[in-house]
Amino acid sequence: MTHIYLARLRPDGIGVSLRLFRRAGPLVLGVIGVLSDVEVHGQSFKASNPRDLLANDPVIFAEQLETARPVPVSALEKARTLAQLPKEGEVTLLDATSRQKVAALSRVLRAADRDAVYVIKVVSVPQAAVALHARVIVLISEAALSLLKPVELQAAVAHEIGHEYVWAEYEEAKKSGDHRRVQELELMCDAIAIVTLRRLDVEASPLMTALEKIIRFNRERLGIALNEADYPTLAQRREFARALVAWEKEGLRASVRAARR
Repeated sequence: MTHIYLARLRPDGIGVSLRLFRRAGPLVLGVIGVLSDVEVHGQSFKASNPRDLLANDPVIFAEQLETARPVPVSALEKARTLAQLPKEGEVTLLDATSRQKVAALSRVLRAADRDAVYVIKVVSVPQAAVALHARVIVLISEAALSLLKPVELQAAVAHEIGHEYVWAEYEEAKKSGDHRRVQELELMCDAIAIVTLRRLDVEASPLMTALEKIIRFNRERLGIALNEADYPTLAQRREFARALVAWEKEGLRASVRAARR
């Protein structure tokens, strides 16, 4: 998710951006964001929409997250992306609590086979934000790191992992201005995050509380996002999360019944 905010402190009226990281491209950071338009090679995951997803078998969906996992970026691409990021703006001195939160992300990264792929960087920007850049760098703002509990930060990163599965389609929908499709894909990333978290015995609620905290923080300081139409409302996301959890539980019960026959 990339929310573009109209900053009250910016007299020119343009969105707040990662100026310190501008050499890496047009990085506009907001709530939970996808940054860059890297092509995904070998991706076979076919994103549906939330309605169709809930009409299918949750066991098959969970299996697909394993069998259709996107091919990681190459070592060369990763090195090139890291080399393009300036050092200025990165926060390298973290207190003990912040270090523990960052370290706790390894659990969700391992579950998604991304512990050796993603590089985590904490950055100094005005907004609370978590974003995935070029499918290789997880950017976490100081505000988000301070605001979120460890499990909420894990949930936010799980959502970013979800974006890898729909990367190309998401970029196309954004470029074409298909707001409805972007919203559907955001909910699909919520679904991927929730299924990933459930594998770790983590409930869906931390994802919702993370979104609520970040949105409230940014709105109070920066105003309404300029691209608000690209994102489901919190109410829509909560409703979908509840339906997804019920869908998963029913799928599990059906699997148990089938195994007993």
